[in-house]
Amino acid sequence: MIVKEITMTILMKVLISNIVGVLTVGLLGCGCLYPFTPQSPNLYADVYKANDLRDSGKYEAAIVKYEQALKKLPRFPVNTKVINISFPTFLKYHIAFCYTKLAEVEGDVSFYIKAEASVKESYETAILASDREKALYLWAYILFKQGRYAEARAKYEGLVETALQSEYRDDFTAVVWYALGKTHLKLGDEAAARRVFAEFEVLIETALSSYNTSEALYPLGKEYLKLGDEAATRRVFGKLEGRIEADLQRFGVRFHGVDFYENTLYELGNIYMELGENAFARRVFTQLLKHFPDSPHKAEVGRLLQKQ
Repeated sequence: MIVKEITMTILMKVLISNIVGVLTVGLLGCGCLYPFTPQSPNLYADVYKANDLRDSGKYEAAIVKYEQALKKLPRFPVNTKVINISFPTFLKYHIAFCYTKLAEVEGDVSFYIKAEASVKESYETAILASDREKALYLWAYILFKQGRYAEARAKYEGLVETALQSEYRDDFTAVVWYALGKTHLKLGDEAAARRVFAEFEVLIETALSSYNTSEALYPLGKEYLKLGDEAATRRVFGKLEGRIEADLQRFGVRFHGVDFYENTLYELGNIYMELGENAFARRVFTQLLKHFPDSPHKAEVGRLLQKQ
């Protein structure tokens, strides 16, 4: 599968704040850490290194660095919540994220237990509402991945109430509604899932930006396909086709990178063929070759078109 589900990808993109920038502004503003003495622990070096390790998929090493940074945070007797509470909250969130990724990469569910402990502490100590939202979503995701669907649903439902007011409204709205719908399905409540997916479809049209609209429509169409609702599948994929064409016409193939649009068109064409919609498949494959004449899928698409 080439289009990532709206889970950890958007979580990584949206819900991980730039802690280095926050630390720098906060500490400078408080006048707490500067000037460094030669003996002062280099907190920033640990955080930068941790971020690099995380982005490289070296999650265990990243956790070590984040924990080192956590130990090096200064503590002050005065009421400096930014220093004493917010920074540890950020770092514990990052640690929880890395443990979550470790659980997925290594298939070791024990990492979810460590992730949950860290994100719970991050959630409970968060000062800002936006930080609580981030931590609560990750917490719900961790519960979902452990098969604790009822607990996950309760947290997702709590997030639904605030998602549209979130400062991360664009992406956050997408992840919350999609995740809630999938959780209903895991609990066997198809009616509730359909209701949430219908709300999500409306939100895609009204609350998301152009690119995120395209990114959200594909997995929604896939969910309808799993439900056996071919009418809804065709409707959503029809919207996706139009959105991709509009984006490519307006911004060109480099808009948000080539891979998403190129590969989505390829997979969409294959889905249409599986549905027996050869005319739709031909239309999508033609669109693919029009915009991506050097696509690595070109030869296979050509063969598929010849079979029709």
